[in-house]
Amino acid sequence: MKKKESKIVVITGASSGIGKGLKQLFERDGHTVVGLSRGDCGKEWRKCDVTDFEQVKSTIDAVGMQYGKIDILINNAGVGISGALELTTDDDYKKIMSTDVDGVFNVCRAAVKYIPAGGRIVNISSVCALFALPYRSLYCAAKAAVNMMSFGLRMELKNSGITVVTVCPGEIKTGFTSARIKNYATNDRYGDSIKLSAKHIDDKEEKRMSCLRASKKIYKIAARKKGAMYIVGAKYRMLYFLSKIFPVGAMLSGTGRFMIKRK
Repeated sequence: MKKKESKIVVITGASSGIGKGLKQLFERDGHTVVGLSRGDCGKEWRKCDVTDFEQVKSTIDAVGMQYGKIDILINNAGVGISGALELTTDDDYKKIMSTDVDGVFNVCRAAVKYIPAGGRIVNISSVCALFALPYRSLYCAAKAAVNMMSFGLRMELKNSGITVVTVCPGEIKTGFTSARIKNYATNDRYGDSIKLSAKHIDDKEEKRMSCLRASKKIYKIAARKKGAMYIVGAKYRMLYFLSKIFPVGAMLSGTGRFMIKRK
């Protein structure tokens, strides 16, 4: 049997959650994986803040010069936020956008020149890019931007033989929920609904897809599949289908009734 060719894989946000799981799976199958993260992610780790383009460029250049190419780039680094849009601080806005949007932009533009024909870019987005959620407006907007950036880049790189794939996972049992920026600031307009709505979602942590199972599903997509977008989670694929049938107003009304909780 012909041995599979070892790939050079770069993963951002590789120190925990899905990024860590993907790193382990690619390494298990004999690929060389370079993890980019702020915290140590083990073998072939490069400390890198994806919000800093100069740092990203120097790190990617070092990887490119060392290995000569990057076969698979996975943009996984991200941060979440909950709270009323009206009461979101400038600092929190900048943190979300600089990590979730600028981070993908920075890494993609630095890495493309090292990706050969047949290579691929996999951007980990979220089902929040597909469905607007109350008190998650900013995060939904950031992930929607990742989707549109990915779709545009896919068309731009088609003639270069580089495939851009977007993956939209649903709720996964990782440390992402606990690390999410939780803004419980409120006023008479919202009362206790911001905190209660956040608790309603966070309390479902144990019912979510395990990180291992999600990582395995995303690994199969990242390693082999070339479609434009994949949704991880049957429930979310059904919701996406329904969103194409029902009017936007009806979908928003139903989502609002389910997500917003009050005493």
